[in-house]
Amino acid sequence: MKHFPFLFLILFLISCRDKVNTNQDVKYKEFTDKATFYRDSIINLDSAYFYFNKNKSITSDSQSDRKVYLLGEMAKIQRMKGDYIGSEATATEAFQYFNGVKDSAYIFSVYSSLGTSYQSLFDYENAIKYYDLCLNGKISKSERNTILNNKAVIYLIKEDYGKAVEILEPLIDLKKSDYEEIDYARIVDNLGYAYFKNNEKEKGYRLLNEALIIRDSLKNDTQLISSFVHLSEFYEDDNLILAKEFAEKALKSAEKTDSPNDKMESLKHLIDLSQPRESKKYFNEYIKINDSMNIINQMSKNQFAKMRYDNNLEIEKNEKLKLEKNLISLIFLGFGIISLLIFFLIRSKNKREKLKIAYTTETRISKRLHDELANDVFNTITFIDTQDLQNPNNKEVILQDLDAIYDKTRNISKQTSEIITGKTFDESLNQLFMSYTSEQVNIMVQGLTSIDWGNVKENKQIEVYRVLNELLVNMKKHSGASLVVIRFESALNNIQIKYSDNGKGFEKEKVFKNGLLNVENRILSIKGKITFDSETNKGVKVNIEFPK
Repeated sequence: MKHFPFLFLILFLISCRDKVNTNQDVKYKEFTDKATFYRDSIINLDSAYFYFNKNKSITSDSQSDRKVYLLGEMAKIQRMKGDYIGSEATATEAFQYFNGVKDSAYIFSVYSSLGTSYQSLFDYENAIKYYDLCLNGKISKSERNTILNNKAVIYLIKEDYGKAVEILEPLIDLKKSDYEEIDYARIVDNLGYAYFKNNEKEKGYRLLNEALIIRDSLKNDTQLISSFVHLSEFYEDDNLILAKEFAEKALKSAEKTDSPNDKMESLKHLIDLSQPRESKKYFNEYIKINDSMNIINQMSKNQFAKMRYDNNLEIEKNEKLKLEKNLISLIFLGFGIISLLIFFLIRSKNKREKLKIAYTTETRISKRLHDELANDVFNTITFIDTQDLQNPNNKEVILQDLDAIYDKTRNISKQTSEIITGKTFDESLNQLFMSYTSEQVNIMVQGLTSIDWGNVKENKQIEVYRVLNELLVNMKKHSGASLVVIRFESALNNIQIKYSDNGKGFEKEKVFKNGLLNVENRILSIKGKITFDSETNKGVKVNIEFPK
């Protein structure tokens, strides 16, 4: 049964930890729901990024799956907003968490995002590298087909049409059930364009037309743009009128979807296909959109950078608060251990002894906590408030300080033990005096056994012990004395204790600055009186008198 309080404390601490984890999970779900809502709505990607980033700040580094998922989503959003360099940096940040990831789909999502960003940055070698990493992993058929299509597009851009055909032809032979219809149309269109550019115009036209029919039936203007542009190129050499018609259709669809990149692609074809006066109109429109896109892209980059900066500031602030909370929790843990000690003492004594031991223990602990822990705690909190916590050396200093505080707290609890009172109280005092006797300090005791301690109330014995202990502590810390004399005298109703040492002493007006205020308070609490007689370099004399 006596181990129950420790079990209770452990269960209490576990419950506190679980409560923190539960609160974090609730917050994580709340932010995730908001982020996915804004992401799926497309029109408010900035808000989606904001909430994914908030979630990242409350997710610990040990939660690898969450970290990689969040960074992958943030990288996608940056890419969709045209911040390809920022997207690359965010995706690369996820690498450090890969070892702990259980769901490999998150890793391949990051690889896919990197491939697309590098493709947009015209770094085709790295784009293919990360697409291949995706293809070597466990991904769905749909994801595999999309990545192969993206890889083929790179070869189309590089004018390696044979390689593009090699990648896309096997995909056409798959079952239609392996695709969403819109994805199938994309692959058919790209393969048709690859055939056309590879001088297989008949096969190319058939597939380009097939893709156009599918996309037109789906009323998907975004996809139709690609079909119109490819057919415009197809007719460019043989039928300028049809080529221009398809380029104009591409521009109209781009205007419907409000896609600047697609508008610019359509305008490029119209510039080439039009007469000089009309061509100039299209060119001016192209320049206008291009300038706007540069401004928008720069604003997006700045916006994402600011979000990250603001979030980093919040993380640093939260880290400081967390360290301070941990420090306070550690102190409370120390008090908890001490409270358990009091609990054991109370259970082993009668009601009067319970009160006396609790009072004694708390008084002693309060003094030691003040003397040994207060400065350490203050210094640690000050360090947290003033230093850069991102610096690993500073983090190590804080951890060492916390360990030292914990050790001191634990030692106080271990060293707090019951004072033996009653008739044999003189033995407790002798042990106290012996603990301060050394080669440097000689303690002479007179009249200790002449006192009938059995007739002295126990609470007074305890206060006497504490007073003498504090006088000796003060002597050891401040006076540098080599000789201490303690004389006990008993009168009819009173006991006198005369303390003297040959240390350096102190000025009378500074008597309480050496921690001796507690001494006077203790003697007053047992209706006694105390006088101090000291001068600098002339030792210390203390006279104590109290009723039995």
